[in-house]
Amino acid sequence: MTTTSNNSIAAADNATCENSNQAAGAPSWVYSDIVKDHFLSPRNFLMGDETKYPHDAEGTVGNPVCGDQMRMFLQIENDKIKDIKWKTYGCASAIASTSALSELAKDKTLDEALKIGPTEIAEFLGGLPAHKFHCSVLGHEALAAAITNYRNKPSLSPVA
Repeated sequence: MTTTSNNSIAAADNATCENSNQAAGAPSWVYSDIVKDHFLSPRNFLMGDETKYPHDAEGTVGNPVCGDQMRMFLQIENDKIKDIKWKTYGCASAIASTSALSELAKDKTLDEALKIGPTEIAEFLGGLPAHKFHCSVLGHEALAAAITNYRNKPSLSPVA
């Protein structure tokens, strides 16, 4: 059986994030070429064991309804995101959203990165189906969790 990229993406999405009992005749999901590109060639994805990636901050969020989980790892230097890596267990929209966010947040100050919201992520991707917008929300929340965790770390300066 031969499938196209669109069918593969829809199948992956349906299997991990949606109730597979879609009504007959329902419209097919349409993804922009940017979403497809970020799903098929994700940027800044952390391959392998995250304990081997030196990072200053980490944030994890999940959605119990669809099962998606996102983890962000940040290298921070002078209040700027020097490098960003991530892992996502989720659908095509979740993977594309996290990939896009990693591109948007790199080299930004922490405050600038926090201003990258779900709408900006979805716009960067050329749009997301309405029922997939929550994937961009999760990406934003994972980044915010990592930055919050970083800011809440005890200071490493010596006590006098």
